[in-house]
Amino acid sequence: MALIVTALIRALLVTSLLPYLLFIPVVLLIALLLGKSTGIYATWVSALLAALTLIQTGHAGGLTLTQWGATLLYAIVMTGVSLTAAELRAAFQRSQQLSAELEQANAGLADANRRLSEHDQHLQLINQELGHRLKNQLSIVQAVAGQTLRQSSDMKTASEALGARLAALGRATDMLTASEWRSADLHALAHSAFASRSAVVDRLRIDGPAIRFNPQVAMGLTLALHELMTNATKYGALSNDTGHVDLSWTLNEGPDPNQSRFCLTWRETGGPVVKAPTRRGFGSVMIERSLRSYFRGETSVSYDPAGLVFRIDAPVEAAHFDGK
Repeated sequence: MALIVTALIRALLVTSLLPYLLFIPVVLLIALLLGKSTGIYATWVSALLAALTLIQTGHAGGLTLTQWGATLLYAIVMTGVSLTAAELRAAFQRSQQLSAELEQANAGLADANRRLSEHDQHLQLINQELGHRLKNQLSIVQAVAGQTLRQSSDMKTASEALGARLAALGRATDMLTASEWRSADLHALAHSAFASRSAVVDRLRIDGPAIRFNPQVAMGLTLALHELMTNATKYGALSNDTGHVDLSWTLNEGPDPNQSRFCLTWRETGGPVVKAPTRRGFGSVMIERSLRSYFRGETSVSYDPAGLVFRIDAPVEAAHFDGK
């Protein structure tokens, strides 16, 4: 259509000028916009239309030899121009595509940098958390070792007691590590504390709802259960063939969630007559000081002649554990 309009303008208004002049920008624009094939097609159509405006009578084909030569030359030159314009068009399209790909690559690189930065921040947090946990673990080990050495009569006794206590801490650490150091299940803690006493495990009764403790409470309770188990095996209900140990706990919900309480009882029955110790050992210190601090509640040991009874009574919220 553009070529026909150009031919009409050429025929009506500027017949005396070069017949191909007005077609050049039109053909060039077509090649730039529509590509090589359309540009070449427009070139030869424009050459034909230009020739039609020059038809004269008395000449072969209506054109002089010079006009035929000029028309052919125009077609050849404009074919080259169309090819060049088409290449420019293709180059422009490739440039746009490369720009889009580069923009996409830059966006991907920016996203990768962002994720890498977040990963670095996460690693820093992990390192800080690991450092904090390591300090806590070393503090616990130091306290356990110090108390053990002070209260042992000789190095052999101290070595055996310290090894057993560190093994109990190691089992608790394994459970906490499995949960990414978030919490530990009380049932699992109890079974872990009794794992080294397989010969009397059938005389242990455990009962209570599912409940999970934070790391600090879990470590402290693990040591307390280990000490209670050791004492029961040496001197208490598990030192003979008839005694039993009942470990039970409840969650008593109050009208206000902040008033809910956790109550745990370790009760020994069927063992030798219980007498209060003449001196306080590691277990007594652990129960009276550490557990009371960890749970922020009350702990007590009753040396009932019928069997030792250990209790914990702590507010759920203050003790920082999850009973869900």
